[in-house]
Amino acid sequence: MAASSDSRKQRVDDRSRRVVVTYRGHVQGVGFRATALHCARGLAVDGFVQNLPNGDVRMDVQGPRGDVDELMRRIAVEMSGRIDDALIDPRDAMTTRDGFRIRY
Repeated sequence: MAASSDSRKQRVDDRSRRVVVTYRGHVQGVGFRATALHCARGLAVDGFVQNLPNGDVRMDVQGPRGDVDELMRRIAVEMSGRIDDALIDPRDAMTTRDGFRIRY
């Protein structure tokens, strides 16, 4: 028996993940946001990455759990030596989905 579109949507939503990650360290002025954007290519994620006034970088990202985890892994690899800490804060899903971008 085929799943109804509502039950299929529920299963997709159950696998989704949204996190706000605050990166601390030497993360501004080193191409962090452009690197995050590059790392997101090919992944089904939505959200943004932005510099914060205190020198941290914030990333708010949502998508399939595996893609969100892969994005965080890629950033950790590409920016190793720059990140001292990554504070991960799980959040409720966003209602708007318009790709992953740099927020200024």
